This record gives sequence, C-alpha cells and structure tokens, in this order.
Amino acid sequence: MTQAIATLARTAAPMPSATDTPDPEIIALHIAAENALAMALALLRATDGDLAKLQAATGRACRAATALKRLCAANAECIAA
Repeated sequence: MTQAIATLARTAAPMPSATDTPDPEIIALHIAAENALAMALALLRATDGDLAKLQAATGRACRAATALKRLCAANAECIAA
C-alpha cells in the first residue's frame, strides 16, 4: 500500500494548454460579479433597518447581475470562436 501511495505522489498534474487559459475579460467579469455580490451581502447583513444600506445592497446586486449577464455573453463568444 505504501508503494501505491508513493507512486501516486510522484504523478504530475496535467499542464494546461493555451486553449485552456480563460480570457482575461472573463476573469475580470467573474471577479466583478463576485465582489459585487459579496458587497451586497455585507450590506444586507449590516442594514439594521437602514434604508440607505438596503438601497446600496440592491444597487450592488444589480451590478452583480449585470456583470453576470456580460460574463455569460463573453463566455458564449469564447465558446463559439
């Protein structure tokens, strides 16, 4: 059993090819959507009935939805190309 573990430990991970590398625009859109969702959630957790924070959270959620929509469109372009 130790020989099997030693053999498995020596195997290398497959090298990603140039086609596996995501487009930088897709990465940026993913980051923007994730950050907007995180900020919206943080604002929702800290509202305490404050209308301004609720409105800010709604705005961040809308930004996240827009970023996700753009991400889907960019991803579809990459797949079609």
